[in-house]
Amino acid sequence: MQRIDRLDRPMGHTGIMTSPAQSAKTAAQKADLPFSYQYNAWIRALICVVAGIAAGVCGTLVHRLGAQYNLPIGLVLALLIIGVSTWSARARSGVVGVGLHLIASSGVIAVASVTATSGDILLPMGFYSSSIPFLSQNAFWFFFIGMIVIQLAMVFLPRSWFVIPAPKKVPASRRNAVPADSTPQEVTQP
Repeated sequence: MQRIDRLDRPMGHTGIMTSPAQSAKTAAQKADLPFSYQYNAWIRALICVVAGIAAGVCGTLVHRLGAQYNLPIGLVLALLIIGVSTWSARARSGVVGVGLHLIASSGVIAVASVTATSGDILLPMGFYSSSIPFLSQNAFWFFFIGMIVIQLAMVFLPRSWFVIPAPKKVPASRRNAVPADSTPQEVTQP
């Protein structure tokens, strides 16, 4: 058995001794990820909070689009924004990222639902009128409950659904090669 000296090899992120070649390999893999995935855990958590705030604001602004005609266009768009942002939070920081995203996005909606300026209401909820369409009366509740359900569902999905694949590397010999199909054809004029 070969003896490994602690000073010869740097520590990896898991605390297991890794070789310099493995450290270079993981650094190269990390460089292939999107920029917000390359930072340390605290910065990634902060990015999840900011993304949750942004998704909550965007979803709040569009969730009522089409509600007055009983068309859930804005509701679908708002839940899609929340879903994509939550997927990114889970891929970036795991379940903790989803939790931070959920707190931030629902916090934005909670603050927006209680604050009003000069008597205007940003998020109308919980009223009944026979002359107003059903979706217009209940769009906020569909958005708020749907947002929570989507984010909680992301926690229970398999981890493999949140892996960003590394880009395919093209060998240098094939990068500069001209495909056989792309040779210019001579055109004869009549």
